[in-house]
Amino acid sequence: MTDQQEDATYDAYLLRYPDGSWLALASDLPGAYAAGASPDEAAARLAAAIPAYYAWLRQHDDYMPITHDTPHVAVREQAQAGEGPAGWLGAFFAGDAEPVGGEDLDWWLAVLDWAYDDLLAEAQSAPLTALRASLLDAVAQMQAGIVALATGGTLLALIGADDALGRVSAVRAAALAALRRANAEQRTAVREAEGQRWSLRRGLRASALLVRRATDALTAIHH
Repeated sequence: MTDQQEDATYDAYLLRYPDGSWLALASDLPGAYAAGASPDEAAARLAAAIPAYYAWLRQHDDYMPITHDTPHVAVREQAQAGEGPAGWLGAFFAGDAEPVGGEDLDWWLAVLDWAYDDLLAEAQSAPLTALRASLLDAVAQMQAGIVALATGGTLLALIGADDALGRVSAVRAAALAALRRANAEQRTAVREAEGQRWSLRRGLRASALLVRRATDALTAIHH
């Protein structure tokens, strides 16, 4: 583990929701996000959340650096989020057109796997009420859809699971496997689907954001 003691600037995307709220996303930190009532507030909250994000990474990987920097956020692009559950999937940003290399894929999938560890741990930490089960089912359904949209493949089948926890576990394994075996064409393609542009990079980002937000929502229900 190493220490980093320098200021750092992180590129960010901003999503505007139909209700006027905003979500800021760190483009190179999978699942790092913060909400705000305005673009400036969301960006400031994202900068403030980055040290905690690195602390979260270190919970899963001892080799992650300890940062002592003062994070800064540079907003690179803004987009409009969809209505309802579609808003959780974000939007297509210019950077999403970049091909996904092997190292990038390994990194994003590792973080997605850790995010699922946390989601399932939180789901098992309290009784599975109807509200919590509904949220988990939504995650499973949206994750299955993300993989199909991002790879141009078929919708993942959620079979062999009789409860919400089982369905999330099943879709986690299927999604990670499908994303990992993406071929060269799938890693570079930008496709139109359901009126939006999708790529593997967008799918990876949407997956990490979905699971991290769901974990936070489960925690809020629990407490």
